[in-house]
Amino acid sequence: MAVTKIHPIKSTLKAAIDYICNSDKTDGKLLVSSFGCAAETADIEFEWTRRHAIDKGTHLGRHLIQAFQPGEVTPEQAHEIGCEFARRLFGEDFEAVIGTHLDKAHPHNHIVVNSVSRTDGHKYHSSPESYYNDVRGTSDELCRENDLSVITPQGKGKHYAEWKG
Repeated sequence: MAVTKIHPIKSTLKAAIDYICNSDKTDGKLLVSSFGCAAETADIEFEWTRRHAIDKGTHLGRHLIQAFQPGEVTPEQAHEIGCEFARRLFGEDFEAVIGTHLDKAHPHNHIVVNSVSRTDGHKYHSSPESYYNDVRGTSDELCRENDLSVITPQGKGKHYAEWKG
């Protein structure tokens, strides 16, 4: 059962990337991968892509988290699933860095993705619909393919105003 979250990165890409690549949490960086960039210079590469973009938007990138139940996957399996998760969501269009953390009882992936496509210069659009259909849907699909449990929604969720209250 993988739980997913997505947050916009508004302040600094370097801090977000440094956090997900922390060698104390990623088995000495053995559980760090990247697509379309090098993890060590990703913040510079993201910025170069943003500088040449058609539509920059206000967010520098997105930080996705995919967490698994304790004991359900090995660290290597979690990392492989996280890499495939990023590949399916963003393909070759967006630069991304993936770090699998082992500092908690449950292995979990952190993915930082550029907010702008490196292939066409357009920004990534995140909405509640894209979260449920793309992010959560892709994670659930990968869990099923790997014989992992999937969270089954219990009834209808709360309206945002009710949840916030």
